[in-house]
Amino acid sequence: MVQTRRSPALVGRFVAFVLIGSLAGLASACGKKPEKPAEPQVQPVAPPRPQVHLPARTPGLWEMIITEEGSAEAPQVVQICIDAETDRHLGLLGTDLSGDQCDKTLSARDGGWDVLAACDMGNGVSNEYSGSITGDYITAYGMKLRSQTTQGGTPQGVATYTVAAKRTGNCASGQAPGDVVNDGVQFNLFDMAGMRRSGATSSEAPLHDE
Repeated sequence: MVQTRRSPALVGRFVAFVLIGSLAGLASACGKKPEKPAEPQVQPVAPPRPQVHLPARTPGLWEMIITEEGSAEAPQVVQICIDAETDRHLGLLGTDLSGDQCDKTLSARDGGWDVLAACDMGNGVSNEYSGSITGDYITAYGMKLRSQTTQGGTPQGVATYTVAAKRTGNCASGQAPGDVVNDGVQFNLFDMAGMRRSGATSSEAPLHDE
């Protein structure tokens, strides 16, 4: 075998070239500034939605027609004398003063509101409502509600109601706020609930005929 002998000078130049290249690479790497880590993106926080409230019903005599879907019974036709205090306490269906026992969430939409409500009726009974309300609510409105009743944590029943309500005029002479006429029977919601009225009234409209 023929061996080729490289001259010491040639080998020295090759080694020097490799060393220079390596040192140059190291110098280049050392000269680079370390890259900054990407800053975390801050997600914008949506501002809380303003609390939505239903407008007040105009004081006076209101008629409410309440229909339970799938029921063989005729719709209930209820007349109720409403002032500002009665309006504040009325429950969603307008048949009792359970309004203070309900935690309601309302969201406005075109032509009305969507509503969710959870009502603690006492004695382990709770009602949950979901549905929608249409109309101005000031003089008339329509409502469709799904109601789920629970007692002691056990579901008891589900019903769907539709309500058509409108102000028909002023309360008759002698009618007190909270007076209800239902199927010829008259009673007062405040008396039934054992509640004392504060005597609050509204000046938006007359309550009785002059």
